[in-house]
Amino acid sequence: MSALATAASLAERFIARRGEGRVASADALPGFERWLADIDFREPRNPDALAEALFDWLGRCGVRNDHPRYFGLFNPPPLAEAVAGDLIAATVNPQLAVDSHAPAAARIERRVIAEFANRIGWRSDCIGMFTSGGSEANHTALQAALAHRYPDWAQSGVRALDRRPAIYASAQSHLAWIKLARMAGLGAEAVRLVPARDGLAMCAEDLAGFIARDEGYDPALIVATAGTTAHGAIDDLGGIADLARELGVHCHVDAAWAGAVLLEPDAARWLHGIERADSVTIDAHKWLAVPMGAGMYLGRDRDRLQRAFAVGTDYMPSAAAAQDPYLHSIQWSRRAIGLKLFTALAVRGTGGYAALIRHQIRMGDALRVRLRENGWEVLNRTPLPLVCFAPSNADDAAVRALERHVVDSGAAWISTVRLRGKLALRACITSHETCEADLDALIDAIAAARKGATPA
Repeated sequence: MSALATAASLAERFIARRGEGRVASADALPGFERWLADIDFREPRNPDALAEALFDWLGRCGVRNDHPRYFGLFNPPPLAEAVAGDLIAATVNPQLAVDSHAPAAARIERRVIAEFANRIGWRSDCIGMFTSGGSEANHTALQAALAHRYPDWAQSGVRALDRRPAIYASAQSHLAWIKLARMAGLGAEAVRLVPARDGLAMCAEDLAGFIARDEGYDPALIVATAGTTAHGAIDDLGGIADLARELGVHCHVDAAWAGAVLLEPDAARWLHGIERADSVTIDAHKWLAVPMGAGMYLGRDRDRLQRAFAVGTDYMPSAAAAQDPYLHSIQWSRRAIGLKLFTALAVRGTGGYAALIRHQIRMGDALRVRLRENGWEVLNRTPLPLVCFAPSNADDAAVRALERHVVDSGAAWISTVRLRGKLALRACITSHETCEADLDALIDAIAAARKGATPA
């Protein structure tokens, strides 16, 4: 058996067993460090033995976010067919800088982008591309927004502007916006965080008032969040998009994980108004369950991206300039990121994906019922499968002790988040393999924690 075949066989076995064992453990780390210290790159190693060791160590050292009782961030176990698509992309290794060098791969990606553009409610000829993840997709939106708002920016930069550009987003949004503002030369102070109503979702009325009072800043980009990381809130997507249009500002929806519900017709209604945005981020490596990293930027205006990114050089063999990915993307050389989502969509079908999404939504609803039946207070309001909960009248130390007890037990993995000034436990149904028995195991783990955990 070849080394590649061995790795594929081990991968299949790893996927079949990913629901076994502890969710998190540091017990194996000392042994791994000894193994790693013995690796001498001057001497070749048996590839089959190396592959087996890597699967073993990577599986035993750290948090198993592919485990069905991992209730943490949206890092789900990848679908096997998506892993296969990633292997095909790595093997053929097409170069997606220009359309003419990888026409099949480029058209596959455009086909997937068109599917999601249609689900949003846009024309299929809208612009879009695959990215390394949500941060790159959001950065793309920022560049497009600057190109739209300030015609001279692409050539002269922010120093030539007579206004101070600002990014307006919910205080509950993903704070990658601060990194992106620094990268764009705007500085962290350009990120203007709008208090969310009731500590959860941002509404257009509050945003309009905040902007009107925010002297010295010019809105360059307005961001609505569809599915906050902390508690799953969905901002007023339509109202915020309408406000942005009134102001002549690019409106972007960060739907990194909740954007997957566009594939489930009933749940897609939760994102009503997303069709009025100028651009959308969806992370395929989140709820669409493909291997990291895979983000998508979807936009309605090709010209904004062309102004932000297009450059001319005589060594690029451009045969179809309007379609060449490097002309409307941060990246130049790029692998075929979209192939893993294409294979998953082709094998599962949109109906299969819809079934996975419905299942996880049902598990979220079932978890809320179980928690309330066991005397826990559910603190967030969202239709998404993310539940924030706490004992009544518990202080921060008690909540952290509960979290620590559950995680240390290895039975499940949860985290804490602050919601309306109160520290809460957070459990998100990230895995499509999570079932009723896993919910029962979580309930048992937190019940044991409630009995045995004491503040350190």
